Amino acid sequence: MKEYLMKVSYLMTFCCLMAGFTFADAAKSNENLTVRFRENTLVVTSSRMEEARIYTKQGKLLQQEKGNLAEFELNRGTYRLCATVDGQTLTRRIELR
Repeated sequence: MKEYLMKVSYLMTFCCLMAGFTFADAAKSNENLTVRFRENTLVVTSSRMEEARIYTKQGKLLQQEKGNLAEFELNRGTYRLCATVDGQTLTRRIELR
């Protein structure tokens, strides 16, 4: 019985460690995208970004850029930024006042 409990204990520890690594990796991938403003220009960068798109609040595509650097010149309003990083699409709400 003691041997069985030790094996179960090792298995549970291993599963918890693997789950922790998975969650840490998922949290890390969201921070690979950097969004900054330079005057009225939105600058989006990521070393792993494939493309970035900016949409209006109503969903109309305004501009699409490929590569790891994208610059969008925006006016006041609310926009939706979509960026493909490592095969995942990340979205951000952009509001200029």
